[in-house]
Amino acid sequence: MTERPASPPALARWKPLAVLAAVFLFGGVAGAAIGRVTALRDLEASFRGPPAEARAQFRLKAMRRHLDLTDRQVRELRATIAEAEAERDRLLSECRPALDALRDRTDARVKGVLTPEQLTRYEELEAERRRHPGPPPFGPGPGRGRGPGGRGD
Repeated sequence: MTERPASPPALARWKPLAVLAAVFLFGGVAGAAIGRVTALRDLEASFRGPPAEARAQFRLKAMRRHLDLTDRQVRELRATIAEAEAERDRLLSECRPALDALRDRTDARVKGVLTPEQLTRYEELEAERRRHPGPPPFGPGPGRGRGPGGRGD
């Protein structure tokens, strides 16, 4: 009778599979992290210039990505968007005094509702907003957005 070779221990059989799974998992995590960093860099680069230019670049990049535009179309659209941004700036400058007055009236009414502690924090938040205008970098934050308490009520 022939003797069967001894089978390797169970752990030894699973070790190559565990290493392969770990490498695959690490590659997926690393790829996702690199993709996120690259996307955030591209987005940040889009917003480095003046706001009107950043809006125009962002809009044109989105159109190029989704519409397969020709070079001629890109040139025409760049000119069209630049004209629209200039018109937008002109229109906003005309209504800026009325918008500023509305903001001031609203701010006064908001302050009238707050407690002294809330008022102090509100003024801190407003000072921060003036130092860094624009939307919050990662959304509205905990408990805010979509109604009171962030629950959509």
